[in-house]
Amino acid sequence: MVAKQRNFMMEWAKVHLDTLNARYSALINKPEKLYRITTDEDAERGLLTIKIESIGAIHVLNIGLMAGDFICNLRSSLDHVAWDLAKIGTKKRSSNICFPVCIKNTPDTQAKIKLATEGIPSQAVDFIKSLQPYNSGQAYQSHHLWRLNFLWNANKHRIIGLHSSDSGVLFEVARGVPVAERKVGDEAIVTLPLSAKDKVRFHPRPNVEILFGDEERNIKLTIQDLRDIYEFVSLKVMPRLLGFMP
Repeated sequence: MVAKQRNFMMEWAKVHLDTLNARYSALINKPEKLYRITTDEDAERGLLTIKIESIGAIHVLNIGLMAGDFICNLRSSLDHVAWDLAKIGTKKRSSNICFPVCIKNTPDTQAKIKLATEGIPSQAVDFIKSLQPYNSGQAYQSHHLWRLNFLWNANKHRIIGLHSSDSGVLFEVARGVPVAERKVGDEAIVTLPLSAKDKVRFHPRPNVEILFGDEERNIKLTIQDLRDIYEFVSLKVMPRLLGFMP
């Protein structure tokens, strides 16, 4: 009886979230793992060259993989409870059973929800409908379940970690100093007059941010957004759904 009131997939998602939080914090607290800054003085040409190399791709990759593990387990926890609830109203559950997440309220959407929730108690189905992102109108992208579903689908095709940082936080050059900048692969190369080297201020611990989502679609979520998604599912969604279990 106790096991029916628990969702082990959601609990496993929490394990992945805790691991992600720990690794994320460790990396953010040591941003020097992500960048290497070197300088070169060319006295003959009178130039100072500053090279910024991105050296932490593997660390960001690991963060993205951990985020994917968390997202997949949390999203699956909703399908797991939908499957268990469907057992209440039907002996042979359809392969279509799942926890639907929809952004538009159309007749096709309602047909999809009906198919996905066959056998689930009507009160539970009403609750599931009340959670749908389509209830947020044009603001559906800010809905926790839409974000969870989006990241879940994105993770099937690519790693969802995005690394974002402005090179301006790595060093500053005083106003009026002519600066030339160019990109070569993952490197940024900045040149300025050697005579102005005392007007350069370095930041040995740059500000670093790791975002999650899809840069091309401008979906960029923070680590706090992931925590908020988990709290929404674990505190507001799952207890209600488990409450419909006999």
